[in-house]
Amino acid sequence: MGFFKTFSKVDNAVNRGYARWGKWIWAVLIAPFIIYGAYIVQASIWGPPAGPVTLIIHSEIDRPILGFSVNGIAGPNAFAHGGGKTTCCGSISGKTAEIIWTLDITHEQYLKGMRVEKRRVVMPLPERKRGENDLHVHFLPGDKVLLGWSDNAWSPYENGLIFPEKL
Repeated sequence: MGFFKTFSKVDNAVNRGYARWGKWIWAVLIAPFIIYGAYIVQASIWGPPAGPVTLIIHSEIDRPILGFSVNGIAGPNAFAHGGGKTTCCGSISGKTAEIIWTLDITHEQYLKGMRVEKRRVVMPLPERKRGENDLHVHFLPGDKVLLGWSDNAWSPYENGLIFPEKL
């Protein structure tokens, strides 16, 4: 009988403790989940834009582009004076963009002595607004690169906002 008496005393003590501290125990156990949920809601409503990015190439140079990357995310290739091809999806963020591209050659250029070349430039990444998931990469003569965000497949520079010829 001694075991059951001791068990009953322990059970009563636990029940009294739970009656007194139960709400605090549950509050401590549930608080991390509530805080994490509030963080997710805050990040989705007021946080910076994030998520997958579509890279769109626009080439204004006389050589084909064999491929390029922006901060390690690979983009498509383009014909000489061509573009409009896309690749999806990668995450690009930060204040700067490292663009690496490979210049290919046409048959006529090969006969003139030109060879495949790799180029690299580091430049500031334009500010991305919410809903802008397309990064347009314009390759211009003189190893100049122009970056621009848009919320559709049309470049922000094609509407006469900035003329690449004047850069």
